[in-house]
Amino acid sequence: MHLLIYKMRRDVKAVVHAHPPVATGYAAAGMPLNPALVCEAAIGLGAVPLAPYAMPGTPELADVLCPLIPQHKAILMANHGVVTYGEDLLYAYMKMELVEHFAKIALVTKLLGNQQLLTTQELEELALAQRKHQFAGAGSPHRQAGGMLFARTCSL
Repeated sequence: MHLLIYKMRRDVKAVVHAHPPVATGYAAAGMPLNPALVCEAAIGLGAVPLAPYAMPGTPELADVLCPLIPQHKAILMANHGVVTYGEDLLYAYMKMELVEHFAKIALVTKLLGNQQLLTTQELEELALAQRKHQFAGAGSPHRQAGGMLFARTCSL
């Protein structure tokens, strides 16, 4: 799995594989995480898809992950856990933290019985604000102290 990600994504220099409890709960329930629920996830993660179950450490696991790796920063693995990856170890680790944080928020909204998703227009505005901020020379989102990039972007 790790080698496949490195091979498919030349921009990736670190892979984090873990079993955070809430995100793994989503994976075991067969539920991907919808990024349109909160702006931080929409900007920092995008969609977190669910790969079908395959035995860990087998070529079959690589087969189910293969179509998802190019377009995503994080993937839930059914009945297993989560994998995140990125330009360095801090980036990949922060993506894992964000997946678990987002999974907790998604779980609470489900328990409360109401998920209010961002609209397509709101998501487009977030993406535009993120691109503007990056082109302004602010650097990578994970390098911003305390996630302030997300807070500033979401308050625009």
